[in-house]
Amino acid sequence: MKLIELLLSPIAFSIGFLAPLLAQVMLAMDTELSTPVAYGTGLAISISFGIVAQSRGSWLWVKDHE
Repeated sequence: MKLIELLLSPIAFSIGFLAPLLAQVMLAMDTELSTPVAYGTGLAISISFGIVAQSRGSWLWVKDHE
């Protein structure tokens, strides 16, 4: 059960889905970034979103802060 919770956590989602998505968007927009830099930037942005979502218990736009 812990493995499923870990795989479905916001941080795992951000690393597994958001980071490659952001990197591919940056590469498709013909930015002057090389592939490792684009993936590193996507990873940094997505992990920061994942940490915020993990600490709040929800993504930024879903739940009001109480």
